[in-house]
Amino acid sequence: MNTKVKSIILALCALTVATATLFATLAYLTDKETVVNTFTVGNVDISLQETDVDGDGDESSNSYHIIPGNTYEKDPTVTVKSSSEEAYVRMILTIHNNSAVKAIMSDDKNGLGGYTDLFGGWDESVWLYYGTEENDEENTVSLEFRYFQTVDGYDADGNALDEVLPALFDTLIIPGTLNGEELISLYENDFKIVVYGHAIQSAMFESDEDGAWAAFDAQIG
Repeated sequence: MNTKVKSIILALCALTVATATLFATLAYLTDKETVVNTFTVGNVDISLQETDVDGDGDESSNSYHIIPGNTYEKDPTVTVKSSSEEAYVRMILTIHNNSAVKAIMSDDKNGLGGYTDLFGGWDESVWLYYGTEENDEENTVSLEFRYFQTVDGYDADGNALDEVLPALFDTLIIPGTLNGEELISLYENDFKIVVYGHAIQSAMFESDEDGAWAAFDAQIG
């Protein structure tokens, strides 16, 4: 190998070594950040109360001795508990012994144009009436009332706070024109009114008519 070629080879080797050394000493400017997402579980929590008319400390089982012409304190009230998510609220009233009630309503002398005439103090602009559903097999009728707006468990400043809604109504009215036969028909088949309070989160629904209560019924059964 002549001297000129040997010099070129040695020069290339020296360049390769120098290049390798250069890249080995490079340091890249880097940074790393971590984003931690925190998820909290929301809740919807309500309670349903009535005035304890029996005085036994259990307002969930009030009993009434029906006398024609009397009114009886009955005030189903929903409370949306503190920290509850924004929700739609409704109450379902299930009247048992519906056949006897319908017979009383069909008698013109009693002045009952419909089921809601049995209830005093109902504000139809606050608790919106959505009609009835009869169950002939169980001899019941269910009345649906929806609160006119969504409710949550916070005050205007964002502090957690129970929200007590207006009572659905405040009295049960027994027409003074009922006769003995009509009273017996009520008693014989266990006349009673059962009240249910329901709530479902409003998120994901544009209104309570946008499938909210269908979703509630599907989930609760």
